[in-house]
Amino acid sequence: MKRRGKYSPEFKEQAVRRAMSGSFTIKEVAESLGISYFVLRQWKAEFLKNSEQINPPTDKQMKESEELKKLRKEIVKLRDENSILKKFAAMLSKEQNPD
Repeated sequence: MKRRGKYSPEFKEQAVRRAMSGSFTIKEVAESLGISYFVLRQWKAEFLKNSEQINPPTDKQMKESEELKKLRKEIVKLRDENSILKKFAAMLSKEQNPD
């Protein structure tokens, strides 16, 4: 079975940066470059791992990351509570105004 040639590190880095830019999904970037989605996803994981080793997160970044996780959980909780309250308010309004 013939194996394709290796992609240059520059090509891999450009592909990952394009995928991480937010303008395109990983799938779109992979299709446009003619490579597998799974290969590009693996390159991205390796890129992120290597960049963390080169520039480990600072204490401030770690605290912000933890705070972000906490805030995201709180958002989910508040959305759930809001949804419940809206349903309850709708039920009360139906009880008060039976048509």
